[in-house]
Amino acid sequence: MGLNSNSTLRSKQNGNILIVFTIALFALIGMASLALDGGHLLLNKGKLQNLVDAAALHAATELDEGATHEQARAAVVTLIELNITHNDHHELASAIDFSSVNNGLDQMTAQLNVEFSQLPDPFIQDNNESAKYVKVSLYQLELNNFLADVFSFNKQVSATALSGPSSDISNCYQDLVPMVVCADTANAGIDGANEYGLKEYSLNLMKIGSNSNAPIGPGNFQLLRLGSNTGAADIRAAMAGDTDLGTVCFTSGISNQSVPTEPGNTVGPVAQGLNTRMGEWHGPVNSTDHLRDTNICEGATIELDENGNALEAGAAAKSYTFNDYDSDVAQYLSDANTSCDATNPISGGNIIAEMSDGSQVASSDRRILQVVIADCSGTTNGANDLDFLDVGCFFMTQKVGSSGPTSYVVGEFINSGGNCTDSGTPSITPVDNDGPYKIVLFHVPGSSDS
Repeated sequence: MGLNSNSTLRSKQNGNILIVFTIALFALIGMASLALDGGHLLLNKGKLQNLVDAAALHAATELDEGATHEQARAAVVTLIELNITHNDHHELASAIDFSSVNNGLDQMTAQLNVEFSQLPDPFIQDNNESAKYVKVSLYQLELNNFLADVFSFNKQVSATALSGPSSDISNCYQDLVPMVVCADTANAGIDGANEYGLKEYSLNLMKIGSNSNAPIGPGNFQLLRLGSNTGAADIRAAMAGDTDLGTVCFTSGISNQSVPTEPGNTVGPVAQGLNTRMGEWHGPVNSTDHLRDTNICEGATIELDENGNALEAGAAAKSYTFNDYDSDVAQYLSDANTSCDATNPISGGNIIAEMSDGSQVASSDRRILQVVIADCSGTTNGANDLDFLDVGCFFMTQKVGSSGPTSYVVGEFINSGGNCTDSGTPSITPVDNDGPYKIVLFHVPGSSDS
């Protein structure tokens, strides 16, 4: 009786183990199916999103360049067909059917829809040719199954993208020198001058002294009020290159009036701040927080003409140029020659390494100043708001004097247009303002993954 009971118990246990094993096996198969097919689904979802993102950007660019809605729809199909020819898109290529495309309808195929709107949010379908925001949707593309068939699960992917012009670009900077150079549009394009009337590698009077006539208006000496900064202390810090003063943004365009001037000459703070770049520290600035340039060579002092409104006739022959600066630094790096070997007469200065005994004592390119270029026409007395045009790169030619008449700043124009500055940041909030902009992607209203 005891033997039969034990045998029966063992048989029941074997049966239970088989059931548990079977359940566990199906659970493992289910988990493997979720992992394999789920990963496959996500991979193709990402690929499809990239396809429609690119197509939407391309269509919006075509619209921006004058294409019609019908031409923009055709551009969507062309780009998608081009991109799915790549090997890693072979499965999507087989799932997308463009055999019967109608470029004249929003619903171009059973899978592809291209719509237009005047605004990205709310996105209201509008077939008026003035609608420049385009939404591209590809949906219900069938994918191959691996183990998902076990659960009768059919994989489908869809994606939507929305693109169009951003607002005007805000030109934002952290290391501007609070001075403004006035554009000379009358000489634009003449004798090699750029659109602002500035010639590359030419000397410029970047800030006037107290005995000069102000190009901006009475009471102004080409100084700017950057952001919320005001007063002599902020002018000194910004001239010395103190980036703790924050980011300053301007907007390009006609009558933007985004550049506020700072009335007054502020002689001492201007000289104290700028001259740190040339190895001189007076007042509250110091050599630790405000490093000198590695190269502080300079030529004979350039004076103003008899009227005090322009540089003297022989200024170019006296100047230590940006090319001199570059070649002397290269010479120093090759043989540690600390002397100033430029062609023009040298009044003083030297070249040193950035590091000394493990501490930084100098910084290269400190003499390269980022300065606002503005339209100074039509200004009045006191504080003014000028039209922002660009930011230019200027080489600081010599030290700045500490008295009113000698507080002018001389700089050599290098370039403009963002070659040594930030290019600006487009807003994703569309605003109908004049000025430059970019074609960008927007979040699709109501979508959780676009």
